Amino acid sequence: MGGYYSLKDQTLRITSEVNGQRVIVINTGAEDVFTKLLLDRAVFVTTDEEFLKLADPRSIRLVMNPTKLSFAPETFDAAVLFFTFFYLPKHEAIIENVNRVLKKWGKLYIWDAVIPKKMAHKSFFVVPLLMDTGQELIRTVHVTKWRREQPVGLVKKIARERGFKVTKEELYDQIFHLEMVKIASLKQQKF
Repeated sequence: MGGYYSLKDQTLRITSEVNGQRVIVINTGAEDVFTKLLLDRAVFVTTDEEFLKLADPRSIRLVMNPTKLSFAPETFDAAVLFFTFFYLPKHEAIIENVNRVLKKWGKLYIWDAVIPKKMAHKSFFVVPLLMDTGQELIRTVHVTKWRREQPVGLVKKIARERGFKVTKEELYDQIFHLEMVKIASLKQQKF
């Protein structure tokens, strides 16, 4: 097994107010903070059954692949992707599915890591993270197999091409936060 590359400690304040009565929270391996903030407004989707135990019990919790969301079109007012691409780098498929299940003018909130170009002798990319929710401080460490780079520009480009407009962008050292609004359904998009 090769070595790992670790960022210095990253600090993130989650202050963004996630609006909407029904919010899909797509989690593919990160610590869940959003069901604790959204409570019964959250529909928590994860690829791993073990993560269901970490979500707030007042939320709806489902095991589901975020590249194949089985909800009716325009079901949700907002969507949260927290370190989703870090663990599951299927940007296009995930954004397309979010577009389908999000109502027009619905909000998409993304928090993820900027991943630099892979170093040949390193196999894993590590992000130590301290999250301040305003209610508690949560320390986590995120580790992924280092296969590709992930600049914030890539995520913005893919989202724009799939019907979203960036309304807010923040960078916390190597962590980025994007807020977007759905302005068009995929069937109206030309690729």
